[in-house]
Amino acid sequence: MLEYQKTVDLLRGYLEQKGIYLAKGNFDAYFHEEKTVVYNHKLRNKENMIYSILHEIGHYLAFANRKSYGNKFPVLFKHRFGNGQVNKRTNRYRMEVVLEEYDAWHRGERLAKKLNLDIDTDKYYTYASRQVKTYYEGVV
Repeated sequence: MLEYQKTVDLLRGYLEQKGIYLAKGNFDAYFHEEKTVVYNHKLRNKENMIYSILHEIGHYLAFANRKSYGNKFPVLFKHRFGNGQVNKRTNRYRMEVVLEEYDAWHRGERLAKKLNLDIDTDKYYTYASRQVKTYYEGVV
């Protein structure tokens, strides 16, 4: 079982070593240009809050290697880092969004293992699947 504040402090320290700021908010996001991970501190389930932080760090980890990110998600790379126009209604764009979201969850899980966090993998991916589902239901 994760100790909430201890785990958040550990993740904050991890991010600070990378030059990334961890901020409380009413939503979850990673802002590459601002070097900030925002997490929804109003979630009732503290375990899910930690899972969300891990997921957003997963986005940071994916973006940290732009070449690898561009190879894995070429359409999203063009949208996020290039100057090209991208049609967000294409199946290719939507597919890459879902794949990128899963990739961030997977990276978050690997980081948890690396940091010896005792996460419940089944609960982690159950929560992740509910979040990823919103992207393939057309919320993109």
